[in-house]
Amino acid sequence: MTDPGFATPEEAERAFYDAFEALDLNAMMAVWADREFIECIHPLSDRAQGRPQVQASCRQIFDGGLRVQLRCSNIHRTQDALLAIHVLYEHLSTPGEEAHHPPVIATNIYQLIDGRWRMVLHHASPSPDDDLEQQPETPAPPGSHRRLH
Repeated sequence: MTDPGFATPEEAERAFYDAFEALDLNAMMAVWADREFIECIHPLSDRAQGRPQVQASCRQIFDGGLRVQLRCSNIHRTQDALLAIHVLYEHLSTPGEEAHHPPVIATNIYQLIDGRWRMVLHHASPSPDDDLEQQPETPAPPGSHRRLH
């Protein structure tokens, strides 16, 4: 069976966060482009470059078994014909835990490859603002993409 990929960058992004919450390595790697130039940088971690290293870094996190719920806010999307860049805040929570976790700032870049959108970069870092005003995600109207250049 051929992997259908994702029709939009937003579909790829939903699949990325769903896979993270489910600790599903196969679903996670289905989001990523099958290219050696992909990169993933988790908060306070080194760069994982290339598909084998990205997969190993995700496996290490998933093998820890920590279940989290993720909510995204303050999403800024920019897109042209081949690239989509999403900059956002990730709000992580652990079911049953009352502790407050500061948001994480993430940049997700998607590339149109063979007519389908795939992740090529995920870079996440701790936010310096623990009291960030949380704005809900507001989808962009269809066809209203900003150009990169």
